[in-house]
Amino acid sequence: MPLNKFKNYNECISYLFNLERAGIKYDLKNITSLLNYLGNPQDKYPTIHIAGTNGKGSVSSVINSVLIESGCNSGLYTSPHITDFRERILVNGKFISKEFIIKSVNKLYPEIQKTGPSFFEVTTAIAFDYFRYMKVDVAVIETGLGGRLDSTNIINPVVSVITAISIDHTDMLGKTVEKITTEKGGIIKNNTPVVVGHIPLKSEKILKVIADKRNSEITIVRNGIGFSILCRNEKGFFFTEEGFKKKYFFPVPGDYQLKNISVAAKALSIFGKSRNLKISKTAFFNGLQNIKNNSGLKGRFEKIYESPKIISDISHNHQGIMNIKGNLKYYRYNKLFIIFSMMKDKHYKECISEIGKLDAEIILTKTQYSRAATTEELYSTVSRNKKKFKIKKDVFESLEYAVGRADKKDLILITGSFFLVSEALEQLKKIDKIKKHINNKS
Repeated sequence: MPLNKFKNYNECISYLFNLERAGIKYDLKNITSLLNYLGNPQDKYPTIHIAGTNGKGSVSSVINSVLIESGCNSGLYTSPHITDFRERILVNGKFISKEFIIKSVNKLYPEIQKTGPSFFEVTTAIAFDYFRYMKVDVAVIETGLGGRLDSTNIINPVVSVITAISIDHTDMLGKTVEKITTEKGGIIKNNTPVVVGHIPLKSEKILKVIADKRNSEITIVRNGIGFSILCRNEKGFFFTEEGFKKKYFFPVPGDYQLKNISVAAKALSIFGKSRNLKISKTAFFNGLQNIKNNSGLKGRFEKIYESPKIISDISHNHQGIMNIKGNLKYYRYNKLFIIFSMMKDKHYKECISEIGKLDAEIILTKTQYSRAATTEELYSTVSRNKKKFKIKKDVFESLEYAVGRADKKDLILITGSFFLVSEALEQLKKIDKIKKHINNKS
């Protein structure tokens, strides 16, 4: 097969997305073959590995941003993306080039045909190869799912991080916190320090046993220790470091982000000492302030329109949904409208129950993604306050309804899966009818 099978970027992306039909491959067989084929690029630079039910994207982004501000040529691999595939693979805050993706897909095509890997496995291989090509000083790697058999767990990091643990992906990771903890603990390597965020005590015990067996030092960072919030606004919060008077700004709403900052700070300290890299306070706090430019962090209670306020939020599991009430305190509004959709393999019953406690009109909808729960499946779980729930067949109809109902001082929250936020942003970007509604209210 010729190496120029794919002529342009769109052909490559279409081919990669079609690999999703192969489903999730929760083992290391295919990624091992792909990386062997590429000459094991993941062994050419130091890495930091991050897993967790929630917070791993934020922690990865903080670490990456601080490393950039410290003068490092830093790579960042996260998933999934929201609007552009290239969001997943960054070097110094810049997207992977389309040219490299074309080159990589053509190079990997024979091996893909031979081994039948999943979309995520191929994407991981491309990311690792790109970081080698760009000669990164360090790569910050976020797991896709779980840890032990996640494709990213082929690396041998300088430090491992587990941000949080709760029930999620039970079909792959197990139905109990204990089993999920064991899976995520699989990223702990021999003689490699691990930083753990605020997790259940039973999870702490399990991870301590795993770390002890592997002769790895474990550090537990609880409740955002070391920092405290001073004040909040719609753009984020001002906070201070304990023992110091100077205040700093983090441009992402959500008190829980303080926990992520604390975990990232500890991981950076360990990494810096092991690599003889000085990470100054100036670099650290500049990294926090510049996180969106350096790491492209999106969809974390992000305001995308004003009057009425429209917020995008990727709270894709119960733990994330539970944060919504606190996050809403950052905003002033009259009425609240929530557009919600979630994947059918998630615990959407618990999420809908939690959302139902909010004083809001709730619109249940379905994205175009094949794994999305139907509106009937979502609504069948509603047991209380049924009158506050509405069903709309798709994301466009949901947006049109919410914007049509909302006054200019109201708030529309789009929350649930990454795919809902992604589709909503695309609809808002290109559909004049919805924009006209919004403009009329401004």
